[in-house]
Amino acid sequence: MLTEDIRQEMGRATALQRQGRNAEAVGLYRAILKKNNRIAEAHYNLALILRDDGKAQGAEKSFKAAVKLNPSYGRAWTAYARFLGARGKHRDAVRAGLAAVKASNQSAASLQELAFIVEAGEGADLGGPGDEALVLCLSRADVEADGIVVALLNRLRRHAAFEGLLDPGLDEQVITARLAEPSVRERLLEALTEPVLAAALSGILLPSREMGILLAALRSRFDKKAVAERLEEAALIALQLELGEYVLVIPGDAPDLPPEKAGLLDALLSALYRPLPPELAARFLGDEAEVLKELPYARELLSRLGPRRQKETKLAANLPVLGESADTVSAAVRAQYEESPYPRWRGLRAGGEISLQALSRQLFPHHPPMALPMQPAVLVAGAGTGRHALRTAIRIEGAEVTAIDLSAASLGYAAREAGARGMSNIRFALADILALPDDFGPFDLIECCGVLHHMADPEGAWKGLLKVLAPKGVMKIALYSEQARQDVVAVRARLGEDKIKSLSLDEMRALRRELLSLPFDDPAADVTRELDFYSLSGCRDLLFNRQEQRFDIPRIEGAIKTLDLEFLGFEFVSLAPLAAYRAYYPMDPAATNLANWAAFEAEKPMLFRGMYQFWCRRRN
Repeated sequence: MLTEDIRQEMGRATALQRQGRNAEAVGLYRAILKKNNRIAEAHYNLALILRDDGKAQGAEKSFKAAVKLNPSYGRAWTAYARFLGARGKHRDAVRAGLAAVKASNQSAASLQELAFIVEAGEGADLGGPGDEALVLCLSRADVEADGIVVALLNRLRRHAAFEGLLDPGLDEQVITARLAEPSVRERLLEALTEPVLAAALSGILLPSREMGILLAALRSRFDKKAVAERLEEAALIALQLELGEYVLVIPGDAPDLPPEKAGLLDALLSALYRPLPPELAARFLGDEAEVLKELPYARELLSRLGPRRQKETKLAANLPVLGESADTVSAAVRAQYEESPYPRWRGLRAGGEISLQALSRQLFPHHPPMALPMQPAVLVAGAGTGRHALRTAIRIEGAEVTAIDLSAASLGYAAREAGARGMSNIRFALADILALPDDFGPFDLIECCGVLHHMADPEGAWKGLLKVLAPKGVMKIALYSEQARQDVVAVRARLGEDKIKSLSLDEMRALRRELLSLPFDDPAADVTRELDFYSLSGCRDLLFNRQEQRFDIPRIEGAIKTLDLEFLGFEFVSLAPLAAYRAYYPMDPAATNLANWAAFEAEKPMLFRGMYQFWCRRRN
């Protein structure tokens, strides 16, 4: 128990710290700790000040004291982990992150933070703590683990079983020749069920050319007898191939198997090459339930291919329809996403809840406060498979979200994921942005991200959305950048727009294989280093979309003027781009001068690789 005088001194020290009067706060914390050096909070607060003042040695000493005194001090462990990561001590950072996870009883927020810590140490050997962290992060549906994939691939490359098999740029013939050696192949198959490898293969798409070659070569060695001997290993390979939507299969690869007549072994062999019919996969889950109790990866494969897809189909069939569209481009885009719902995501980040008003202040502190409601009506226009829409429903406190899209298959996926998470503040409906009902809306926030550039008249569709925006509402728009997509432009130019519109899925698979053989310096080669390139729907969305336009900043500025909007600012994943911009243009602290941004992008052409993401509102 703290004495009353120390309690009061802690209050004064904390107040000084909040006011930025660090020197005074440090003096008071040291005086407190001289009286009682067992106050974990005092050590922690002192560590934060010393860290911010660049006194790393003292900060580390204080962090250690705080967590030693209180091993359940999750906030201190998290800050200590970030501190260690910033100093390049990545394995120690992961250890501290794991301690934070333990202190919080494996809360989603602590695991998401752990994923960020692993991501920051992507090139380091994270050892045993790294393995534990990778498995934890990949095991949870409420953790967005995409960012750890580089660390994961580096971990696999260091694994003895993968030695000399995953080196970037390795010739395909070298990989297949090595896997032809029984000892190499057996060692690799033995390793697949190890926790890290199994979590990787079953839980996240591995965007590696070499991994694709390796999996295809392993798959070719499986026949019915081999599946019987290594059923779980075959299931793990199939799970990874399913995550990529069988993008590695080209005509002639797959054996002629009749899955509708198959037994379990035949079906699992078939699942190495193609998705099983959902009703067949679901039937095996029931008929082979006793066998599958001891086969978790085979059971997971059948669950994905069976009941989950059946659930999506049922949900898609029962979606409300908001009007009809006669637009031919909308029809073509709808057909694409009915065949290839995108993306087939898994983890969804939890936590970070904030009111819409507070978010606007956080993003745009140089603007006057906006009069935004505490329970906003939100429209996600073009929600696709729902990852962004569900994240918005979690992130914006009090929000009631309406998610619309052209594609029933995509919204079926989104609705299944929302149901699995017990989300009740989001509803889904089929609709074309070009044909919204007259009584639709109004919405306090409209998010239309990655959508308008797939329309014949993006500015016209944008104008239509303004009709359902509340008078004081805000919009978030995301559009492709011409400069940042020059590799995509090169691919589309090779094929021609007419050819792209008629490609079959097998033709896309074959073209993708050709792109993998391009020289490193080819203008189109960079597309092979994108995550989307490694799944069929992702590759189609990235390269072979039936309708694509790209923007530049002058075009955005023109649209904003024509639509009589106020540009509020760009949003980035990290703070670094805005900090760099303000260093270039200190006279524009609000970062709203689009002419400056155009010049800035010209110097940094990949700045908007993840699209121009910006906010705007009606000009008042």
